[in-house]
Amino acid sequence: MPVSFFRITARRIYLFAVLAAVALTAVLAGCDRAKPQAEKPTPVEVTVIEAKPVTAPVNVDGIGHVYAVRTVNVRSQVTGVLQKTLFAEGDVVKEGQLLLVIDPDSYKAMLDEAQSTLARDRATAGQAKREWLRFKDLVAKAVVSQEDYEQKRTAWQQAEEQVKVDIASVANAKVNLDYCYIYAPCTGVVGLQQFKTGNLIEATKDTVVTLNQIEPINVQFAVAEKYLPDIRLHAAKGDLAVEARYPGRSEAAAKGTLNVINNTVDVNSGTITLQGVFPNTDRALWPGQYVDASVVLTQTADTILIPSSAVANTQNGVSVFIAKPDNTVEIRPVTAGRKIGAETVIEKGVNPGDRVITSGQIKLFPGVPISIVSQDSYKDGPVSPAAVADKDNKPAKPSGEGQGK
Repeated sequence: MPVSFFRITARRIYLFAVLAAVALTAVLAGCDRAKPQAEKPTPVEVTVIEAKPVTAPVNVDGIGHVYAVRTVNVRSQVTGVLQKTLFAEGDVVKEGQLLLVIDPDSYKAMLDEAQSTLARDRATAGQAKREWLRFKDLVAKAVVSQEDYEQKRTAWQQAEEQVKVDIASVANAKVNLDYCYIYAPCTGVVGLQQFKTGNLIEATKDTVVTLNQIEPINVQFAVAEKYLPDIRLHAAKGDLAVEARYPGRSEAAAKGTLNVINNTVDVNSGTITLQGVFPNTDRALWPGQYVDASVVLTQTADTILIPSSAVANTQNGVSVFIAKPDNTVEIRPVTAGRKIGAETVIEKGVNPGDRVITSGQIKLFPGVPISIVSQDSYKDGPVSPAAVADKDNKPAKPSGEGQGK
């Protein structure tokens, strides 16, 4: 075989070896290159609240209605044409204020007639008395008979009794005339006027307007009968505070005092009706209004209270999200107690100083980094009493509809 053939083959083998060495070096260099690090997750923005022991109320709540202390259907006690209306619908009127005037002319005429009749009969009675006294002297002298004397005495007695009848008629006429002027029986708010000026009003039949006394005002609400022993126990120690709130709102609309525990439990609903009286000087409560109400039994100190929005139901039960010192998340099981308005008492699981996450929970899981955008804490002092029920307390409908005073 020629020498030139071996030379060409040797060169090809050498070239292949060089290329293989270069390729192997490139592969090894690629293996030695550092792998890119995984990107860190973006911190989730959250708000937190620092748990702090506070004084919290122990309340029992219920659902009820507002009732006027006094509701008066204003009717005329005489029949006549409504001559004047001296108020505007919806006005606040004072006790003793003149509201309505029924045409008094006919009743004034009746009074004049009764007074004239009284004057006539008094004159007649005076004459009868003088005749009786004259016959009294004559019968003693045997000038007139005893029978004539008795007749004169009877005539005088009848005349005196007729005067008494006339006096009563005058008094009745005066009363009827006074009834033509209708005054407010109490301070309160007048409603819509059912009969306007110019209408004929029938005595004791037609309600012209309704007057509600709203300062003070009552709230009647029903609570579960299981709370009755505790309510009576604390009520025996002193006045119990009551709060009323508009539905869907946590802040108190008005504050009052428990003044009535109904004398019977409603066997159909298993509730007891309570009544609170409220000064209502700002007229925050209105008759017939639907409200949530609660009675404050006592106060508990060193209570951990957090917003109810921070409490979550997880697979492991009731839990809260805690912001750890390294700004990561911990999901911690807790024991939740009674609710106080928009807040929940935590009986176990949260310690003073823990930072409880109150927003952004849907994006959280254990260990995820967080960025705190707002932090707050409860201040020292008692929490304002609000609607309360324990875990299994469900508000009940009032046991007595239409129990207005």
